[in-house]
Order: sequence, then C-alpha cells, then structure tokens
Amino acid sequence: MKTIDNDKELCSLSNERIEELRKELLARISREELNYSWQLEALDEIFTVSKIDSKTFQRFWIRPLLAAGLSPEAALAHVIDSYFQPN
Repeated sequence: MKTIDNDKELCSLSNERIEELRKELLARISREELNYSWQLEALDEIFTVSKIDSKTFQRFWIRPLLAAGLSPEAALAHVIDSYFQPN
C-alpha cells in the first residue's frame, strides 16, 4: 500500500482511490488477524503435544532465545515458526 505523503495529495484523492485504499487496509487487517489466530493455535498445540506448563515452556524454549539476544516477540515468533516448519 502506497504511503500518502502530504495533506494536498490526501484531499485530491478520488472516491475510487479512497475505496481502493480502504479495501487494501481491510485486507491487510484481516491477514494480520488470521496470522495472530494461527499463532495462538500453534502455541496451544505446542503446549498440548509437549505436555508442559507455561513456566517450563518459558524456561526451555523462550529463555535460551532471549539469552541469545532475541526480543520476546522474536523468540516467540521463532518457536511458532518451528511448529509450522519442523526439521
């Protein structure tokens, strides 16, 4: 989606262009919500299959990634990605 740089350009947009931008934004929001839903399902499956509680998950899966320098969000994303793309 193209970023609009100034107010003048924003005011001069046609109704068709505004509608197109609105549809692009709604599609993007839907993709992000779906991605979040998949992440929650993956975490639930990881907990179920591994039969561990959240503290154990944190200690064995997340803390090592944090110690390696990843942010909490990145660490969680890597664990989730490993569920979708196992070795």
